[in-house]
Amino acid sequence: MRAVRVAGLIVVAATTAGCGATRQTVVPSVGTPAACRDLVGSAGRQGPDALRWHYPADEGEQRELAVWCQTVGPGVITPARNARTNSSTDLVLVSWNVHVGGGELSAFIRDLRAGRFTNDAPPGGFVLLLQETFRSGALVPGAVPAGAPVPDRIEKTSPSGNRDDVLSVAEAEGLALLYVPSMRNGRDGGARAEDRGNAILSTFDLSDPTGIELPFVRQRRVAVAATVSGTGPDHLPWTLRVVSVHLDASTGLRRLWLFTSAERERQVEHLVEVLDDDRVATVVGSDLNTWAGGTREPAFVELGREFPQAETGAPLARWLTLDYVFLRLPPAWRAESGPAASAFGSDHRPILIRIRIGA
Repeated sequence: MRAVRVAGLIVVAATTAGCGATRQTVVPSVGTPAACRDLVGSAGRQGPDALRWHYPADEGEQRELAVWCQTVGPGVITPARNARTNSSTDLVLVSWNVHVGGGELSAFIRDLRAGRFTNDAPPGGFVLLLQETFRSGALVPGAVPAGAPVPDRIEKTSPSGNRDDVLSVAEAEGLALLYVPSMRNGRDGGARAEDRGNAILSTFDLSDPTGIELPFVRQRRVAVAATVSGTGPDHLPWTLRVVSVHLDASTGLRRLWLFTSAERERQVEHLVEVLDDDRVATVVGSDLNTWAGGTREPAFVELGREFPQAETGAPLARWLTLDYVFLRLPPAWRAESGPAASAFGSDHRPILIRIRIGA
C-alpha cells in the first residue's frame, strides 16, 4: 500500500453553508408509506436504533423519491458476532462496488481476514463500504404498485457461480450490517424479488445509522452512514464515521447527458451539507460515476473540499476512474492505501485504506 495522497487542487477549508433547511430527520409528509424508511433486524423485527433520514428540501423531489421508495423493503441493521471492542489500533477500510452479485464478497472477506492485503498480518478490524449490493427474501415487497418506477434487473454471477446477498454474507461472516435499499432490482416478484443499494459491513458494531436520500436525477439514490468506535493508545476512545455513496451515472432521457456532471454536483452538495462537521473523523467510500471529467468533475472537487485526503481507485479504462475514497482523519492517525489486485468478479476493484490510530 502507498501513503494516502492529498488531492493537490482541493486542499481548502470546507465552507460552512447552513443546512437546516435541507436536512430533515423525519419521514416526509408526502403521503408515502413509511415501511421503506424503517430500520429492522434481519428477522424483520423493529431494530433497536432509529434510522435518521435526510432528504432534499424540494417537495417535488420528495414526492418522486417517495414513489420509488414504495418499491423496496426497509433498511436492515444487525450487530456483529464477537464485535471488536479491544484496544487494537489497526483497521482496514474498503470501498467497493460489488456489481449486484458479481463481486465475490465472501471470498474477499476471507482474504481480508487472512491478511492477504496487509502483508499477511490480519487487521485488527475492518469496515466495508459497499455499493450495488442486493437483498432478497421476505423483507422485499413481493409485488410493486402498477406503474411504479423500477429499473431493469441486474443479475450478475460471481466467479464461484454464487450471488452474494448482503444479508446472507453478514450472517455467515458474523459481521455487523447496515443496508439501506435505493431501488428495486427489476420487477420480479415472489422468491425472485430483490432490491439493491448501499451497505456497510463491519467487525465493529455500527451506531448512529443514517440514510441520506440524494437529490433525484434518474434513479433514487440513498447514501448510508454509521459510526464505529474502539479504544486507541493509552486506552483513549476513538470514533470514526463511515459513509458509502453511489451517484447517478446519467440523467436519462429527460435531461441532456451534457448536464450529468452538474446533477452529480448537486447530489454531492446535499451529501456534504449532511456530513458538514469538521470535528468528526470521517471516511467516505464512493462510486461517483464521474464519466465526464474524472477528478475534474465538480462532485470530486466538492467532496475534496470537505475531506481533503483522497484516494482514487483502479480505472475501468486507461482514462476512466469512477471510484474514490475521501478521508478526514486526526493528525495522529496514519493511512496507507491502494486498489486490490483483483476485482473478485466485479467490474470494479476494491480500494483498501489501512488506518493506524494514534500512530
